[in-house]
Amino acid sequence: MTASEQCLLLGVDDAEALQDWMEQARAGDSVSLPEDTLEGIGCVLSIYASLVILLSHDRSKDWVRTPDREPLFQGKCAMSLMASGNRKDLEDVARYLLNERYR
Repeated sequence: MTASEQCLLLGVDDAEALQDWMEQARAGDSVSLPEDTLEGIGCVLSIYASLVILLSHDRSKDWVRTPDREPLFQGKCAMSLMASGNRKDLEDVARYLLNERYR
């Protein structure tokens, strides 16, 4: 993902702040994140877990960027929906994949 996409998915306005948080986490330091960012991380982890279960690693990378005919995506790729800046869109993708897992 690009830094811009990462910020959109996590609800972070400042790419530099996101980079600082990641560096602190890698160093093993405590990081205090806003609730909205934690919710975004939860959605991303759910999406990742679903893709690992449903698809191979290579196919999952492709799936995120491939246009999809499912009504949710309206011919767009999942990444364009997830990175729309609207948390509901990210949650909808996570929910869609959870439903696919349990079909």
